[in-house]
Amino acid sequence: MEILNQVTLAGNLTDKPSVDDAGGRVFVRARLAQNWFYDTHGKTVEHRQFLPLTFLGESASVAKSFEKGDNIHITGQLIRRDPRARSEDTSRPRETGSIFEIHVIRAFRIASLSKSDAAAIHQNEIRRTNDAKQVPAFIQEGIHDWPV
Repeated sequence: MEILNQVTLAGNLTDKPSVDDAGGRVFVRARLAQNWFYDTHGKTVEHRQFLPLTFLGESASVAKSFEKGDNIHITGQLIRRDPRARSEDTSRPRETGSIFEIHVIRAFRIASLSKSDAAAIHQNEIRRTNDAKQVPAFIQEGIHDWPV
């Protein structure tokens, strides 16, 4: 099966993925953090983004073992959805505009923050590296201060 809408990303998880059940289907939600630097007008600028991920099917069972800060590589599809109406709680603003999220088809743990020598958990066998030893500073700052 050829996937026409395909996204390949790598980054660090901002929190431990949450497991949800809706209509008898189990899915896992997480957020992927990415940052990069670029030069503009002689000044180095850091760009950050946080991408919502939804793991379904086989990738959901893999994602359940992921932890906050894990460096992961995913392949999925970019999905646009309309915002859901919030509950009657008027203290929280209603979501507006389009919401984009990645529906993950394949997921791999590149490196873990844990010190255990447990094997990497993913759908295909790839060798685990130990490059990521601490949570990146931009994840520690508090992702809830950044818009989704």
